[in-house]
Amino acid sequence: MKYLVTGGLGFIGSHFIEEILQDDATEKVLNIDVGSYAANKNFRPCDTRYSCLLEDIGNYDALSRLPMEYDVVVNFASHSHVDNSIEAPDAFLNNNINSFFNFLKICREGQLASKTGKFIHISTDEVFGDVEDSIYDYFIEKSDLRPSSPYSASKASQEMFIHTARKMFGFKANILRLCNNYGPRQFEEKFIPVIIKSCLSNQKIPVYGDGQQKREWIFVKDAVCRIKKVALSSEDYDDYCIGSNDLKTNLELIEAINNLTGNGPRDNVEFVTDRVGHDRVYKMDSRKFNFQYSLVHPRRSFTALTDGLKDTLEYFEKSLPHSAIAQGNRP
Repeated sequence: MKYLVTGGLGFIGSHFIEEILQDDATEKVLNIDVGSYAANKNFRPCDTRYSCLLEDIGNYDALSRLPMEYDVVVNFASHSHVDNSIEAPDAFLNNNINSFFNFLKICREGQLASKTGKFIHISTDEVFGDVEDSIYDYFIEKSDLRPSSPYSASKASQEMFIHTARKMFGFKANILRLCNNYGPRQFEEKFIPVIIKSCLSNQKIPVYGDGQQKREWIFVKDAVCRIKKVALSSEDYDDYCIGSNDLKTNLELIEAINNLTGNGPRDNVEFVTDRVGHDRVYKMDSRKFNFQYSLVHPRRSFTALTDGLKDTLEYFEKSLPHSAIAQGNRP
């Protein structure tokens, strides 16, 4: 099995690469990553099957010269921080739409030449918008897309271009909408690393609004195992919602981490002005995926939130801040 992975220096992408390199059937892994501020450039698996190309996936001239002989393409490459998208939406337009479109064209040409296998696109539950704006209690694969931020709008745009390629060219692709991931090596601007960093440095944890926003949380290693199942199913071109059904408010998440660090439940919480357009609830129904991949008891295949948070906390206790790692700084 030959893999082309984009965004593999990022959080989820790097864990996916580690997962597939555990398989003897994996022949080759090419990771294409632009090496943005959130990239972990010290991620270098000691495996001769792995190579990394530091390049923008939107560089059509450079990437069109690659042989593109891969069994599957797994696209993680995206800017993903909502706050950043609100402050600088143009960057998300350029990276998540323009660069993505160029890369999609390259993959489409590879498929038409019978060189490239299917395309797996990693998307997000945020493309659906807020459950509270829906008439349903959860989202499914065919729910309407109603994004609420420049980030989620750019992810929805990516999905629309994939649908267009399917209709026009018979493009073979999966769209996987994941709930919130967490775990070791997550970039420090994300919510759980912010909580942990604040706890370890005895600082206040900034909480938007009333802290009652609800999200599903999945441990990153559980998420990449599910992505790999789809990658290994070469004739499956369907779309899936991949959630954990482990729904927590932001305050409940803080309380869980405070419990692990010996702090009072909410002693270190500092409420701040809510984010503009902040969605209250994300929740997906993952039964379609569970049925397709024979997960009869899906909850047994998930890492318990407390256990996953322990692993994540231990990583941040032992490691340099990710921003230092990203710059290659070591003690």
